Amino acid sequence: MRLLAAVDLGETLEGVVASAKALAEGLGLEAELLHVVPTPYAEALARRFPELSPVWQEALARTEARVGEALGAMGLPYRVVRGFPAQVVAGEALRSKVVLLGRKEEGALEAWARGGMARYLFHRGEVPVLLLPRPLVRVRRMAVGLDESPASLAAFRVAEAWGKALGAEVLGLHLVSGEGGCCFPTYLDPRRLSAAEVLERARGHLEALLRATGVVEVAWGAEEVDLLHLAQAREADLLVLGSKAKSTWRHRLGRMVEVLFQRSPLPLLVVPEAAVW
Repeated sequence: MRLLAAVDLGETLEGVVASAKALAEGLGLEAELLHVVPTPYAEALARRFPELSPVWQEALARTEARVGEALGAMGLPYRVVRGFPAQVVAGEALRSKVVLLGRKEEGALEAWARGGMARYLFHRGEVPVLLLPRPLVRVRRMAVGLDESPASLAAFRVAEAWGKALGAEVLGLHLVSGEGGCCFPTYLDPRRLSAAEVLERARGHLEALLRATGVVEVAWGAEEVDLLHLAQAREADLLVLGSKAKSTWRHRLGRMVEVLFQRSPLPLLVVPEAAVW
């Protein structure tokens, strides 16, 4: 199996390539770069205006050649293919252990518009996806967003495997909020407990699920972004979240994924609940 880096030729290219090299070596995977030249528009236009087909074919061939030259200089195996980018990458993901995507840091509206590829892969729920708003060439500490869901536990197991391979520390972070907040603990009744008891019982509950001790930190937080702030405060290099996936219903991905994949300045690894590393 391989590490697949789906790249364009924008400003994230060099960072994604550097991350692919470092992670492939640490995780013991072969890395491959994939660039998809979008062709649906050209194909539709050629059907409507057949006389334009030779012009488009020549332009596409020249484009493939120039892209190949640029990727060839990156020092990794690469392929340049034609098609609908999201569908091609999703198909190639089935033969990959993880998919890397660059993400430009931007405002919420721009992030939403540019998040189509990542969102498509999240909803298919077939392979972990690593979003890279910045290069990830060294991982010393990984923060895993935890709750009691199977998706969260799957994310923690993948993070453990990555931590062992990369020599990185793995921390489990869990937020607790009051009613109406992002993270009301349905597995206990906080209204009958003191604040200290809520945090202690939440920690014990999660460590029992994980079958591990000393790896979970529980903190108060009313919004999803509070998890990001906690990970940053713990100087995490990588944030890991589980995705419930396998649905087109928006919130089935999980509110944490929906909010943080658009807003996190940290590299974000989204793990589908069926993933096994």
